[in-house]
Amino acid sequence: MHKHLKLAVLSAVFAISAALAPVSASAADFIIEPLDYDIPGEVEIAAEEGKNLVVMFSQNGCPYCDKMHKRVFPHPKVSAQFNDAFVMFEINIKGDLEMVSHSGEDTTEKKYASSMRARATPLFVFYDKEGKDVLRLTGYQEPGIFMTAGRYITSEAYKDGTSFVSFVRSGK
Repeated sequence: MHKHLKLAVLSAVFAISAALAPVSASAADFIIEPLDYDIPGEVEIAAEEGKNLVVMFSQNGCPYCDKMHKRVFPHPKVSAQFNDAFVMFEINIKGDLEMVSHSGEDTTEKKYASSMRARATPLFVFYDKEGKDVLRLTGYQEPGIFMTAGRYITSEAYKDGTSFVSFVRSGK
C-alpha cells in the first residue's frame, strides 16, 4: 500500500509540473499584454517593427476564445506567421479597463466593444499600419483560414479592393 501511495504522489507531482511548464517561446509570442490599451500607440509600435496590430475581442467563459488560445494560436504554422507579422492583444467586451480607441478617443473596453459592434466573440479586427481596421473575422477560425487572413493583411490585397472572400477563393 505504501508503494502505491508513493507512486500516486509522484504521478500527481509529474502531472502538475507538466501542466505548469512554460509554453515554448515559439508559441504565440505575437500575443501581448499592453500597458495602456492605446490602439494608435500599439499600431505605431507594431508598424515600427514592420508588423500589423490585431485586436481580439473576447469575454470570460467564451469557449471559442479558449479554443483559439488552445488550438489555433499555438499551431506551429500560425505562431510562425503571426510572430513574424503581427502583434495581438485582447479586449474584454464586458471589461472596464480604460483604453484609447483606434480614433484616439478615451473610452473603456466595454464602450469600445459596443462602438465596434463586438457582440459575438471572438471577434478579430486587423488594422493596417496606418490604424485603419481592414478586416474583421467573427468566431472560431481554423488555423488555415486564420493564416489566410494573415496573408490577406500582409499582402495588402485589401488596398486594391480585393475582398477577403475573393482572396480566399483565389487560393492565395
